[in-house]
Amino acid sequence: MRRQFIVPAESCARSAAEARRTVLRDLHDGVGPSLAAVALGLRSVRQLLTSDPAGAARLLALLEDEMHSAIDDIKSLVANESPATVTRLGLVGALELFVAALRSRLHVAIDVVVLTEIPPLPDAVSVAAYRIVREALTNVVTHADARTCEVRLWFDGELHVEVLDDGVGAAELSNGVGLASMRQRASDLGGNCRVEPGADGGTRLAAALPVP
Repeated sequence: MRRQFIVPAESCARSAAEARRTVLRDLHDGVGPSLAAVALGLRSVRQLLTSDPAGAARLLALLEDEMHSAIDDIKSLVANESPATVTRLGLVGALELFVAALRSRLHVAIDVVVLTEIPPLPDAVSVAAYRIVREALTNVVTHADARTCEVRLWFDGELHVEVLDDGVGAAELSNGVGLASMRQRASDLGGNCRVEPGADGGTRLAAALPVP
């Protein structure tokens, strides 16, 4: 006799709601920063059109590449895969590429500093760290009014990520959607993420992500 397994409607609704939350979070933390960076680039292009048309054309070419990358990220999200840039370049390479894009159009000195050797990481850890840093940097360049920012990564059995800036205001966003999403990403892995005033002013974001 064939057995029938009935999944309770309440359980299905919870699963569907969690799936929607995951997709919305990935859109906010992934595609959101990409489009924010493109918007900042377009602002720079507008400023360059009269004074440096050639520079504006070069920046537009970069923005076109970034839009293609954002499209690839959307396709990866739909296919439930890691972001294409992380898959292609690894965590550090993907972060350096994003930072280079921001640095090319902003008056913020952003550096990526790797303090220890980073071993091969599970996809879930790499993606969480990548999303957390991108969202943190988007907050810095749009809200903190910072002049310098440093991204630090190191490994001591856990992956540690810090984003330090000398600006003002980012710590006030501690109840915002973006920072809540970053905390949730860390929590999903059994880690933690916090935002606090920096020791020398500015804001410090620190995340610790366990690695199985």
